[in-house]
Amino acid sequence: MPIENNNKCFVCGDNNPYGFKVKPKVKDGGATVSIECTPPNHMQGWAGILHGGIISTLLDEVITHIGIESFAGPAVTAQLEVRFRNPAPTGVKLIVSAERIKMSRRLIEATAVVELSDSTVIATGNGKVMPVDDNFAPEHITV
Repeated sequence: MPIENNNKCFVCGDNNPYGFKVKPKVKDGGATVSIECTPPNHMQGWAGILHGGIISTLLDEVITHIGIESFAGPAVTAQLEVRFRNPAPTGVKLIVSAERIKMSRRLIEATAVVELSDSTVIATGNGKVMPVDDNFAPEHITV
């Protein structure tokens, strides 16, 4: 089954009514990627504090976009490690950025950070991304 972008990605998809709809900013041929978003209150864990899964998702997004841009095609996360540093309030703009640190034919390693506008570090992440082809998507998926 061919890999298809139906524009419903939770973070960057324009056709996902529940998503962030961010526009990744790509520089240096995919060596760096950044996004900005303001997670709403319904994405909280504790009252007024952004759920850690959402923070992890944002780190995953920028790291994966490093792979998509660097491989010039579909890519997915192979590994993600997250370190939480400070709580993130909901309803506040977050700046998420990633940088490619190593690239081979089959794997890219990147590092990423989530920050507040005042440069307070919320979380850091390290990840590996691999390219995928049409054999990646199972035949039984319906969209």
